[in-house]
Amino acid sequence: MVNLRLILQIFLAGTFLFSAYTKAIAPGFFEVLLEQQGIVPNRMYGAWATRAIIALEIWLGLGLLFYVYTRALLSISFWLLVAFSAHLCYLIIIGETGNCGCFGEMISMSPAASLAKNMVLLAINGFLLRYKYKGNKKAGWIWALLPAMFAAAVFVWPIQTEPDGVVAKFPAFEQASGGDITTGEYLVAILNLGCEHCQEAAHGLAQLQRNGLEIPQVVALFFEEGDTTPAQFNALTDSDFPYQMIDVNTFFDLIGSAPSRIYWIKNGEVVQFWDDKILEGIKTTFAP
Repeated sequence: MVNLRLILQIFLAGTFLFSAYTKAIAPGFFEVLLEQQGIVPNRMYGAWATRAIIALEIWLGLGLLFYVYTRALLSISFWLLVAFSAHLCYLIIIGETGNCGCFGEMISMSPAASLAKNMVLLAINGFLLRYKYKGNKKAGWIWALLPAMFAAAVFVWPIQTEPDGVVAKFPAFEQASGGDITTGEYLVAILNLGCEHCQEAAHGLAQLQRNGLEIPQVVALFFEEGDTTPAQFNALTDSDFPYQMIDVNTFFDLIGSAPSRIYWIKNGEVVQFWDDKILEGIKTTFAP
């Protein structure tokens, strides 16, 4: 029984550490998801909440792994899982079926699947709480570790209120567009291939070009999520912009609260960007 208890405790600790890791490798995804799920009012609060959750999960994982204040930490983890499960129930009730974000983008889980996973974890957590942990360590460092972990998370992933170093994140467009994005004018579209809003934005931009509106050359940064390929995206949107592929972290660094975002770049500097009413904004800005 002692061996079983030890195995289950290591499993629970490992789950919290893995969950923190999946959020940490792409924090922007989780920030946006928290806002879209209505947990926070905007992405700024989502950024702080994401770092707090990462810190809390690492803290719980390390404490359980090193057998420190075990009963106290198990009680905290139990009620944390209850809170997560209550939110998952809400998502199920409102009909949400997309990735709930419990394991970031690494493992996509629907709210129903994640709730089933939480029920298993709660059963394990409850089983472990039955025992008296007379021999567990009571090291004071565990209580100082939580704020330290949060401070470390903010240091590793600084929270930006405005786009920072935007052009530096753009890949080179020389081969695709025949020019250098640090000179001249461009509209740089940040687009998720599988996102309907991004497809609408790309279709509208292509239509503006066909209608003769004099706008800067449009180039696209594509993030591939799901099965949609650039060729399929072009066919769906009737567009054919020069493009480069970007990874998940770059994508979420370059958008706001949700895709898409369009940057107006002039000689390597961001003049303006649009998140909402993109086409109206561009038509107003570049109208003769």
